[in-house]
Amino acid sequence: MFEKLPFWGQLAVFVAIAAAIVGVAYWLWPGIEDQGRQIDRLKGELSSKQAQIDEGRAIEQKLPEFEAEIASLERKLGDIQQILPSRTETGDLLRWIKNLGDQSNLDLNSFGPGSLKPVEFYKEFPIDMQVTGRYHDLGIFLDRVSKYSRIVNVDNLNMSATRSKMEKSISASFTATTFVYDSDAASAPGDEEANQ
Repeated sequence: MFEKLPFWGQLAVFVAIAAAIVGVAYWLWPGIEDQGRQIDRLKGELSSKQAQIDEGRAIEQKLPEFEAEIASLERKLGDIQQILPSRTETGDLLRWIKNLGDQSNLDLNSFGPGSLKPVEFYKEFPIDMQVTGRYHDLGIFLDRVSKYSRIVNVDNLNMSATRSKMEKSISASFTATTFVYDSDAASAPGDEEANQ
């Protein structure tokens, strides 16, 4: 019977059947358009989550590299803290200077730590010292000071001959300046940038 209908009749029957199917679908599943939008939104969220997972996997693969870099930076920090400690360590310095003086055959007559002087991200820690000994022993002492793991600058060096006829022929006074890391001053510029 369908075959006996003219072409426009067959087309009309197809359109009617399609309209009936769409109408039944809307009637059976109300909000199908909203569900389609929700499906599209969920697909977008799925791709976003998948991208995050892929990014996390890429980071996880680089984790050993990051851990090695952290370990390297911690070693470097330890080396830097040895050169530029965050405390004055006056007692340790006095023992080290005393031992160094003894090894160099010098007598340590005075050891006078001064007050800390702030300079940018560090503080200068001057120590006024006076020693007596021979000229070459003083040279050995100053050479050993220059090879210390911490930075120590020696300035205001004054030497004079001793009045006694003893073996120790010179008296020297100088300021040995070491440096201390100032964490408050070092963090201040970053804090100002963060507040801007």
